[in-house]
Amino acid sequence: MSRLKRVRRRSLAIERVWSTQLDDAVVGLGFVQGSRVAAISAAGTVWTVDGAAGTARRLGNHEDGGLALAVQPGGATVATGGQDGMLRLWDAISERLLTTIDVGRTWVERIAWRPGGARLAATMGKRVGVWDQMGSVVGLSSDHASTVADIAWQPDGGRIATASYGGAAYLTPQGSGPTDHVVLKGSSLLLAWQPQGRYLAMGNQDATVMFILIEDRETLQMWGFPAKVRALAWSDDGRWLATAAGSGVVLWDASGSGPRGRTPTVLEGHMGFVNSLAWQPKGMLVASGGDDAQVCLFAPSRQVARRVPGGDGPPTIDAEDAIPLAAEATTLAWSAGGGLLVVGDRSGAVGTYRMA
Repeated sequence: MSRLKRVRRRSLAIERVWSTQLDDAVVGLGFVQGSRVAAISAAGTVWTVDGAAGTARRLGNHEDGGLALAVQPGGATVATGGQDGMLRLWDAISERLLTTIDVGRTWVERIAWRPGGARLAATMGKRVGVWDQMGSVVGLSSDHASTVADIAWQPDGGRIATASYGGAAYLTPQGSGPTDHVVLKGSSLLLAWQPQGRYLAMGNQDATVMFILIEDRETLQMWGFPAKVRALAWSDDGRWLATAAGSGVVLWDASGSGPRGRTPTVLEGHMGFVNSLAWQPKGMLVASGGDDAQVCLFAPSRQVARRVPGGDGPPTIDAEDAIPLAAEATTLAWSAGGGLLVVGDRSGAVGTYRMA
């Protein structure tokens, strides 16, 4: 029996609210003030999609291709970046361009809003810039050792973590620095702060995940993944870190004394590599998108892990349900309340699903 058949509907009621087609693969999306969706395609086109009718409207574009999109927390401003070296701010409600920031002869691949939405940071090759919500520059970092692969604000907004060759580094909220480093022999690709701020997780090129304990600067490095880490996602309560570096989603328990010495649980359901993860806000579901053209949904806190009889591998949990797509899943996002999941794929299709 194939995996796709094995994870057909079990206990979830999933309703497709709407679907629409964009001009190219979806590389970034997010909900804006309720059910409205903002998206950017690989062609560089920026879109808004009406949350009731699913009608897509083109706002503008980045020349040479789109790379990043981030929605202001609690606001209507959407920041986008592309190959053209431009950072653009849009009002997704009035559907107009607010400002364009030329970051120079480089590209804008990662964008992150500060908690509360008063500032945003973006990568500029080997540097990181910080701007206020109106687009005025706050500060610029000095050069990192290599291209900055990812950025993430500390949950209290006190620092910006950056990932590049050689590990992670920290910037001030004004963008100055790096002020400190966490050394890794290789390239760090992804960052994810635990919502409670106790851990910073790093996903790495060498197929490892590193937990940084912020209080005492101790590091825990987890090995055994089949490929480089493609996605990280924390649960809202900070207990679980979901990691994707193969066909299974590996789940680490960070409660109590943390993940040291604990066997992780593997969430199974994909037939190909998982490349995106999103944990439901205020809920129990984690969604995973794969190159097998499906999104799997898991509820680890209410499902019992099983072991293969006589086996010595990690315990596993099967997907509760799966959403079939037209092509490889590229990006996922939950609404603020956790009731809606929006999915983008490589064909340019975007769909929103309601969980019941």
